[in-house]
Amino acid sequence: MKQNNRKKDEAFCPEDYSIYRYEPEEWLLYAGIGAGVMGLVGWVFYRSFFIVIIAAALGLVYPGILKKAMAEKRRNVLRVQFKDLLYYLGSSLSAGKSVEQAVGQAYIVLQGLYPGKKSDIVRETELILRRLQMNENIEGILKDFAIRSGIEEIHHFADVFSVCKRTGGNLIEVIRTTAAMISERIEIKQEIETGLAAKKQEQRLLSLSPVAMVMFISGMSGEFMEPLFTTPAGRVVMTISMLMSGLGVLISNRIMNIRF
Repeated sequence: MKQNNRKKDEAFCPEDYSIYRYEPEEWLLYAGIGAGVMGLVGWVFYRSFFIVIIAAALGLVYPGILKKAMAEKRRNVLRVQFKDLLYYLGSSLSAGKSVEQAVGQAYIVLQGLYPGKKSDIVRETELILRRLQMNENIEGILKDFAIRSGIEEIHHFADVFSVCKRTGGNLIEVIRTTAAMISERIEIKQEIETGLAAKKQEQRLLSLSPVAMVMFISGMSGEFMEPLFTTPAGRVVMTISMLMSGLGVLISNRIMNIRF
């Protein structure tokens, strides 16, 4: 019973979307990928079991490196889901329902739209509904949601919603305008990502090409590559090559990482 109550309380715990928390199996997956890739790179460039172990251990930090990208991906999903919330809120308010009734109706619809494991927007809508039932101020609730999400559109909506509540503005029109703005931003981003898809694939292939080239030459002419793995000068050359390849991957990722 206590465990069920604890899980219920956790469901209503406000989430900080700037911090990404891995599930255990998810962390193991990315840690395994990082360790495997780094171990392979260590073997390709050094052919030393000791260095492979060290490289694989360094690869275990990959989930930590990926956290920022995962948090950004989660926010992008929440941005799309928030547009759905606004649509159903606008529909309910147009039908003459109060804000609390509109949130309750949107919560029911979103549960059917995102079944199974609770999505972020379902959890946030449930949290808004519960806080409204505890007589909290809707403006403060939305402002808190905007701060925790770090999403610009939610910030704009919370600010305009607060002004409308104080001045008696057209709340339904505000919701429609915000939903249209989010839809436009999402469409523009999807167009950019579609245009960059081929370039990103080329970038991934080019990132793998140094490793593939070393493996190919080693397989075809092992005696030609042997001094690079056994002599001090050869290890220096391979280290410089590996560092330059890694730097190229970092620069290309930064170029392809378009945020707006």
